[in-house]
Amino acid sequence: MRTVPATLPPPQPRHPSGPPLRPRARPPLPPPAALPPPAAPPPAAVHPVPSPVPPHGALEPPPARARVSLVRLVSFALLSAVVLLIFAAIAGMALGLWRFTVIDTGSMRPTLAPGDVAVLTSEPRSAIQRGQIVAFHPPGEPRLTVVHRVFAVQRVGASTVIETKGDANNVPDAWRASLSGNTVWRERTKLPSLGYLSVFSAQRPVRFILLIAIVALLVTTLLGAIWRSSPRREGR
Repeated sequence: MRTVPATLPPPQPRHPSGPPLRPRARPPLPPPAALPPPAAPPPAAVHPVPSPVPPHGALEPPPARARVSLVRLVSFALLSAVVLLIFAAIAGMALGLWRFTVIDTGSMRPTLAPGDVAVLTSEPRSAIQRGQIVAFHPPGEPRLTVVHRVFAVQRVGASTVIETKGDANNVPDAWRASLSGNTVWRERTKLPSLGYLSVFSAQRPVRFILLIAIVALLVTTLLGAIWRSSPRREGR
């Protein structure tokens, strides 16, 4: 039977004059120096895109909502102004502050033309003078109103008699009007060509249609204002 020799450790190197040498531990390496961060690339040049410029004198149209709001505001302002003027005219006539007379003929041209509306105010009878334009009823014509200029004034006691003439006439009127009462209606200003609308609106069907149109426009405007002022529901 053959004997296998046991495995022996490798021989340690020996110093010629001392004990065997042992491997030395390596000192730790210093940490690597921190590298500077990479430089950021230069920003790319940005070229602003020019906005389209409208031609000279042209304005950009406002948004649709702004246009609608502007139209509603203007409509409401115009309607309010018309209603206020109507109420003011009616209140002044009821209080006797002024009256309105439509000029039918051309006898007062160029001062008053056919279709104009003469605005009359109250004037004391004692203050009537030549050159003023007054409205009166000719003798024997209580339903006829004449607007002519005073040509002559004659005061006899408590009565005042005037002689009148149209600016477009060559001679004075054929009558002499006796003024009764303490006041006379005198022309102060005129509303050009507004008498045609007055004559047209004097017809009953036209008045009815105009009344319905004004009421409908007023109700629509008020309902629109209430709807815009009410809070909107959530989820819409």
